[in-house]
This record gives sequence, structure tokens and C-alpha cells, in this order.
Amino acid sequence: MITEVRYRNFKGQTGAQPLTGMDLFMGPNGAGKTTRLQALGLSTLGYVPGNGKTTQDTFKLATGEEMSVGLRVGSFSFERTFERKSKSDKRSGKTTVTIAETVSVSPGQGEKNDTQKKARIAAEIGQFPVMLDFGAFLELSDAKRRDFIYGLSPITSDSWNRDRIYQFLTVRLLTGELEKNNPEQYQEWRNLISEVFKQFPEDYDIHAGLQGMIDWTSAQLSIWNGKQKDAQGAVRQLADMKNELAETDRNIIATREELEKLREQLLQLERQIAMDNEKRKINENRLSRIEKLRTEIDDLKKGPTVADTTDLERRIAELKAQMAPSTDIEEELAPLRQLVAKLREERETFVAQKDGLTGQKAGFQAQITVMETALKQTSELNGRCIIAPNLISCTKSFSGFDTFIENKKQETQAVLTDVDSQIAAVTAKINTIDENIQRAQQRMDATTRGEQEKAAASRKIAEEIQKLNEQKNERVLGIRRLGDLIEMKQNELTRLLNERPEAIGDVDLMKVQTDGIRTRIEELEKTLAEKDRAKQTLLLLQQSMLENRTAEYKAAGLKYISEALGPKGIQGELVKEVIDPIRKDVQTHLHYMGFEYEPFFETKSETGKEVFQFGWVGNKGQRVNFDALSTGQQTVFLAALMVTILERANPKLKVLAIDNVNHLDRKNLEMAVRGLAKLRGKVDNIILAGAIEFVASHDELEQVPEEIAKRFVLREDIESMGWRVWNLGATVEKAEVA
Repeated sequence: MITEVRYRNFKGQTGAQPLTGMDLFMGPNGAGKTTRLQALGLSTLGYVPGNGKTTQDTFKLATGEEMSVGLRVGSFSFERTFERKSKSDKRSGKTTVTIAETVSVSPGQGEKNDTQKKARIAAEIGQFPVMLDFGAFLELSDAKRRDFIYGLSPITSDSWNRDRIYQFLTVRLLTGELEKNNPEQYQEWRNLISEVFKQFPEDYDIHAGLQGMIDWTSAQLSIWNGKQKDAQGAVRQLADMKNELAETDRNIIATREELEKLREQLLQLERQIAMDNEKRKINENRLSRIEKLRTEIDDLKKGPTVADTTDLERRIAELKAQMAPSTDIEEELAPLRQLVAKLREERETFVAQKDGLTGQKAGFQAQITVMETALKQTSELNGRCIIAPNLISCTKSFSGFDTFIENKKQETQAVLTDVDSQIAAVTAKINTIDENIQRAQQRMDATTRGEQEKAAASRKIAEEIQKLNEQKNERVLGIRRLGDLIEMKQNELTRLLNERPEAIGDVDLMKVQTDGIRTRIEELEKTLAEKDRAKQTLLLLQQSMLENRTAEYKAAGLKYISEALGPKGIQGELVKEVIDPIRKDVQTHLHYMGFEYEPFFETKSETGKEVFQFGWVGNKGQRVNFDALSTGQQTVFLAALMVTILERANPKLKVLAIDNVNHLDRKNLEMAVRGLAKLRGKVDNIILAGAIEFVASHDELEQVPEEIAKRFVLREDIESMGWRVWNLGATVEKAEVA
């Protein structure tokens, strides 16, 4: 049983509504009665019945950027949250808005994602609550009421299955006469039957498979009806275009052959013109090159024949004189390194001596501290025992001991002073050695730096000498190359003078010929385009006629399939097959509620027309149609029918919710709630809602004017039947579930 419905930012309301199992919500419009029923439906199914099944449809009921709904069923509870999220594309600037749904369950059983959580919800409560807007149902036509009840009824059949449906469609559509008279249409309809059966997987039950086939057929029928209209329009349009064309496809082959020949002639002329132009350029380039070579040879012969390197050799000699002679730096550094090593050995000796003296000094200082402590203790005793000064008195004088201690302290202080003198002398020697080591190290560093500077200067001079030698070699080599260059150019000049110029045709005449051919080609292309247009129009006309015929075949076939599958065909037969068991169950529930009537269902009129009428047989044996029943009787009949549907579906959680019961007057409402109360044991929750006017007791009712008292319902009478009445007035009633 559902014990609580929760909703947040849903249709402008936020709250938690307790449920007792038999609950009746009253209050004015906008108080939240329908909101609670829709929150229950959204929690159970994931969408609001009658409001669309997409998250976008659902989020239209949200207030703000996020909303949530949830239920508590015993110890199990869950919640669905819907959130609007916006994402901007930096490149295009477009903003994409999506609605995200997340699910939470408690207590969890290791569910890791929303898919597993939704499966857990389905396992805990099922997905088949029966929710009815009573006012909206009364306004439906017979066909719409039939579709509503067909949609709720869990159809099962012993005589109908997937193979039987295939056989039924094949016999009904694929007749031998059709195959003989119109094989093309026969094949199209065979293909349609194969396609529609792809919507009925073998693991589906008859209800799910049949509904899948009906949905697909309906969608395809809409598509092919549109294509049929488009194809018919295209045929008419192309026929009009054909009549307007002056040219047809006559002489199109001869025209195309002439065009191809002219294009080939034009190509050959253009190729010859290009070749002759290239020959002309070659001849002009040859003459130009001959003149250029003659000028270059004359200029080269005017240059020097011997390389002058005197200035370079002089500069090289000067630089070699500036280079410092190399010295052996190790000869200068060796004595200094030996001196430093010797000084460090002497320093270590003095450091060890200083460490020993420092230890002696620490010992003497400790002795003096002990003596001073003893003197202080003897002076503070003042006639008390040194062992237990607080318990024992002592008259002994320590004056002689004080004198002894003072003499010893002075002797130790004299020795300590001598040790300090020795430490100072050793420290001075160590400092002198450190200074000598530092001076020797500085001399070594100066010697090393000087040698490094000399080496760097020598390297720089050597690099400059190398560059001068390279310049000297280049001058000598340049003179040799000059002679080789003159010889090479002279050979090229001789070769060009001996070559014969290329023969060239009359390019201007050939250009005149190409202009004439191009003009003729343009005329033929224009003529051919008109002919191709005429031919293409004819082809399109033929193709459109074929497409129109295909669309007609498919649209007609889909229409027949839709009728064969729907209420006038297999679906109707299935409902007829199970309608009598449903009628018997409804009668049982009516009797259970205290109404001794026999219900009836009619699916065909006396003339054989497909109808959907239902009601019950009155006390005098007459059939009373549903619309002829009072509103209270209608409510009782529908409650019996929907409880029957719930029992046949047999979900884990059986919920019966009826909205807009305000269509009932006081008498009919009391009749309905009394009858529904008797069905309490067959369902988990019964919920009613409507803009009902209540008074609390008979005493209050007596104070209401008689002419309007009939509109009011006694709350204590309703609650005495076991109902919990919730007054959703200006302040929503909050009550704990007993």
C-alpha cells in the first residue's frame, strides 16, 4: 500500500501527502487535488497519464529548473527528479536545452545506475495503476471509450497467436486473384506483411505484439498517404511541363555525334596552337640566350688572370707574431700545492690540540660548579642536619670546610686560566695557518686564470689566421674557376649557334578556326540541353507514375492491414473473446458492492455495424446504457470495471484513482463511496478527488438553508465508511496516518 506521495516544485506545489488506503481529496479548484493524483501517476509510470510520455512533456508541469515526485510503499521509497540543463556551443553560439531524469531508491540493493533503479521500482510496485479522469471519460465518444478500455485490458488468448495473425493477414490480403491480375501490387503487399511482422518479436505476448504492429502500421500509413499525394501532384506538374516544351528527344543522337566531332576538332586545334606558341617561345629564348652568353663571355675575359694574395700573407704573419708561447702551468702550481698540503696537516695537529684543551677546560669548570654548590648548601643549613634538614638539628660548624673549599676553588681557577691561555695560543696558530692557505690558494687561482686568458687569446688569433688562409685559397681557386666558366659558356654558345629553329604554323589562322568551332559548339549544346530536358521530363514522368503506383499500393495495403489488426479486425476479435469473462468479473464486483445488476457489452449493432456499448440490465429486464445511468451508478460501474482490469493485470501494487467525482451529487457520491469501500480488500489504494462541498456533521447541515443543503455531503457519514477525507482548502490539511 502507498503510505505517502511526495512532490516538489510540481505544478507550483511542494509537500508530502499521507495516504491511508481509502482517501478522498476535497477542496476548491487549484487546491492540489489533481496534483496529488498526477504526482502518483508520474512516480509510478515515469510520465503523467494523458499528458505525453516524454520528459519534455512532463517538465511542462515543473515550477523552476527542477522538480521531483516520489512514493513510500511500506518500507520502500523512491523518488524521480527532473532537471532542465542548458549547454552553449562556443563555436556556433547555439544553446541546447535538455531535460534529465534521475532516480533514487531507499533502501538500496546495490543499484548502480538509473536503469537498474527503475527496474527495482517496477519489481517492487509494478507499472499498472488505473487512473481515470471521470469528467473526461463521460465526454468521450463510444469509439474513444472503447480505445480507453482496450488500452487498459490485458488481452490474452488461447486461439490467437503470432502464427495465426500471419495466416489471417496472408489469407485476407494475398489472394490468388490479386497475384494473377496485379503481380506488382501482390509483391508490395507481401513485403508489407513481412515488415509489419518485424514489429512482433517472438518473445512478445499477443497484446504487446499486436499493439506494436498497429502502431507501426498507423505511422507508415500516414507517411505513404502523404507520398501518394506528393506523387500525384508531381505527375500532373510534369505532364504540364511536357506539353510546354518545344523540343523532344528527336535527332538527339545525331546532334550529340556532331557535338563530339566539333569538340575533338577544337581540342586538336587548341593543342596545335599551344605547341606552336611553345615553339615560338623556345626560338625567342634561344636568341636571347645567345646574346646574353656573348656579353657574359666578354665581361669574364676582362677580369684578372693571376690571384694577388700579398696583403693576406702579411696579415697572417702579424697575427702569428702576436701569439703568446705556451708554458707548463703544472711547474708553477706544483710547489704551491705541496705548501697547501703541508699547512693543512699542521692545522689538523693544532685543531686536535685545541680540542683536548677544550675538554680539560670543561672538566675544570665542572669542578668549580660543584664547589660553589657545596658552599651554598653549607651556608643554608643554619644548624640543621645535611641528611634530613627538616627533621634533625645539627650544631656542627662548617667554617673549616668552607675555607678548604674556597682554597680548592682558587687553585682550580688558576689552572683554568692557564688552559685558556694555551687555547688562545693554539687558536692564533690555526688562524695564521688558515691565512697562509688562503694566500697560497689565491696565487694558484691567479696563475690558472692567467694561463686560461693566454690560451683564449691564442685560440682567437688562430681562428682569425684560419679565416685569412681560407680567403687566400678562395682567391687562387677563383682564378681557376673563371677560366672554367669562360670555357663552359663558350661551349653553350657554340651549341646554340649550331641548333636549327623550330618550324611554326599560322597561329592567327588557327585562332579564327577555333572561334568558329566554339560558336557552333555553344549552339549545339543549347539545342542538346533542350533535348535532354525533354527526355529527362519524360523519364521523370515515368518515374513519378511508378512512384505514384507504388505509393497507392502501399497506402491501400497499409489501410487493409490497419483494419485487419484494429478494433474491426483481430483486436476486436480478441476483445470479444475475453469480453464475457470481463463481464462476469464486473458483475461479481457489482454484487460485491451491493448492486444486483447484470452488466452487458455490445460490439456490433443490429445492422452489423461496429459499436461499443455497455451498461447493465435493469430490474425489469431492460438494458440500460451506461450514458443512461445516473452519475453515481456510472461511477460504481466504472469502479467495478477498473477493479476487474486491475485483478486481471495483477500488478504488485493495485491502485484505483478517480478524479473529478464532483460530477456526483450527495446521493450519488454516498452511493459510490459506499460501494468502493466494499472493494477495499481487492486493491491496495482507492483515491478519489473532486471539488466537493462538505459539512462536518448533521448539526452543521441543519444550519444550512434547505434549498442548498442538497449540495453538501456529510463528512462524518463518509468517514464512518472508513474513508479519510482531506480538506485541501486555503491551508492544506496535515494529518498523521493512524
